[in-house]
Amino acid sequence: MQGLYEAKLLSYPRTDTPFITENEFAYLKANFGKYSGFLGLDLEMVQTEPRKRYVDGSKVQEHHAIIPTKQVPTESALAKMDDLQRKIYALVVKTTVAMFLPDYLYEETKIQTKVADLLFQSIGKTPKQEGWKILFKQQTKEEKEDVQTLPLVIIGERAEVGVKSVEKETQPPKAFTEGTLLTAMKTANKTVDDEEAIKILQEVEGIGTEATRASIIEALKQKEYIQVIKNKLVVTEKGKLLCQAVESQHLLTSAEMTAKWETYLKKIGKREGNQENFITNIKKFIVHLLEAVPNDIEKLNFSDYQEQKEKEAEKSIVGKCPKCGNNIVLKKSFYGCSNYPECKFTLAEHFRKKKLTKTNVKELLEGKETLVKGIKNKEKKPYNAVVKIGEKGYIDFISFSK
Repeated sequence: MQGLYEAKLLSYPRTDTPFITENEFAYLKANFGKYSGFLGLDLEMVQTEPRKRYVDGSKVQEHHAIIPTKQVPTESALAKMDDLQRKIYALVVKTTVAMFLPDYLYEETKIQTKVADLLFQSIGKTPKQEGWKILFKQQTKEEKEDVQTLPLVIIGERAEVGVKSVEKETQPPKAFTEGTLLTAMKTANKTVDDEEAIKILQEVEGIGTEATRASIIEALKQKEYIQVIKNKLVVTEKGKLLCQAVESQHLLTSAEMTAKWETYLKKIGKREGNQENFITNIKKFIVHLLEAVPNDIEKLNFSDYQEQKEKEAEKSIVGKCPKCGNNIVLKKSFYGCSNYPECKFTLAEHFRKKKLTKTNVKELLEGKETLVKGIKNKEKKPYNAVVKIGEKGYIDFISFSK
């Protein structure tokens, strides 16, 4: 998505708003021919006026919904994209074009069947006009189940019925992706029970804002509370410890706190509340946390977290320190001795802007010469070089190699 934005094919991608303003509508309308041409379809624009389902300036905050720009990629540009980028771009274009196409029309039939004193209802749907659905030929499982035809029956007709027992197992909730977590943050009202809190959270659109939600998730990743595994967000052992440390602080772990604060901020805005009281209460809350949470932390079991950190440390070991014999581990941007600060031996992660392989590093630490491939000269032409750790502890160039 970011690559398509940087290529000026899509608008700003870090938004979860499904609406555009009338300005964007006019822009997309003017480029309708380009978009339908990209899809290889001869389509007629039917919906020429903005409709609230898509166009609502009052619901657009910092950024509008993701839309295509007037710059449509050529076949050669498409060929250079990866498969996921092509699919994403096509989906955005289809969703945009669908806004201008006829409605999807269907005929719905309802049959009520009385069995003893119970009334059962069956609903069938028969498509009458494909409309915008012509763009989305591949139906999802849910859509296929939604389109069901019913048999022809006569009112009052007697029918044979059967009872079938089906065994199913409940499934755990699906793991969040970054996209679904953004949605969950926006719809945090679904996680609280208090009606007033639900109403407030609906008004403020949940936790964070459109501009800050993505950065909140990014901060959690950087602090190693969560990690991405196969496109799914997974809580780390460190993250689990954090959750356990604050789980007794209900207000801190519930979206209700956002609702309570927003409620009082509204009162301040209406001059019905005092901002000094609000800040004083927040200070008291912070003091309470500083007193209570450390006690909760002392009760935690750190063994799983320590085990995870030890495994990570083992993976980062690349060899032995040539000075003191302790382990050499990968730091943020260099290799260093685990016996720091007693031993200050370090080794650069790059040689002439070329990242060293683990084999390179191991051979260097063993005092051997190693071959670094693909270094680029000033003319950006690649060459190979044989290097070795010199007497001063730096990586020294020995010779060129083919």
